[in-house]
Amino acid sequence: MPASRPGLHATFAEEFDRFAASASGLIDGRGAWRTTYIGGDRTLPGNHEAQWYMDDGPGGPFRLRDGVLEISAAPAAGLPHGMTHRSGMIMGHRLLNQQYGYFEMRAQLPRGRGLWPAFWLLPSDGAWPPEIDVMEMLGHERGRYYAAVHARPDGRQVDEVTAIPAPDLSAGFHVFAVAWRPDVIRFYLDDVQVHETTTPGDMHRPMYLLANLAVGGEGSWPGAAARDVSGVYRIDWIRVWQFDDLRGER
Repeated sequence: MPASRPGLHATFAEEFDRFAASASGLIDGRGAWRTTYIGGDRTLPGNHEAQWYMDDGPGGPFRLRDGVLEISAAPAAGLPHGMTHRSGMIMGHRLLNQQYGYFEMRAQLPRGRGLWPAFWLLPSDGAWPPEIDVMEMLGHERGRYYAAVHARPDGRQVDEVTAIPAPDLSAGFHVFAVAWRPDVIRFYLDDVQVHETTTPGDMHRPMYLLANLAVGGEGSWPGAAARDVSGVYRIDWIRVWQFDDLRGER
């Protein structure tokens, strides 16, 4: 982990020297990565997804290799609700809940139509919106990704999705980050600011982070994945910082 970042102090670091995960986010009573959503769901039907998120274990989607977590999506038979692929997600509501801060991930993204990796934040109280999407990438668009803010200030839905030009994100590792402050949200790629927006009025509450590899079905944003498509989302590390001037916000 970097020794310091000016104006920031570290609050969380996952270097993937080891990996602990379960369906509940608890292992022997201690917090771990969770492999399902808070309600236990393993897919999001409203997004027309075709993947079923599996737990860690033999034949599962997770593998540690040289300090990198690999999340793989692959065709699988016999999945619930007609899903065509098994894949994985990690969500950290048992590990960190933080209001504001700098959230970053170093990762290499998969290529292939229908593959849909993401790194995002959701409210710890279970509400939706708001949501911050630090990175969403469509596997057939290797030269760009999307940063987004979803909110509902004053009861009106706001969905601000911005395309970010990038080098081939499947060819190597890159650092995706967001600096979320009370007044402004700034997005970064490899420590270079790529987008800025005003913090919505309902985005002043603790949030937790997620990283997942979804697979598109018919009618989905990335389009339907071929039955034989597979891919690997490689995550080197995830780190979270808080701004020194917001030291009390956790």
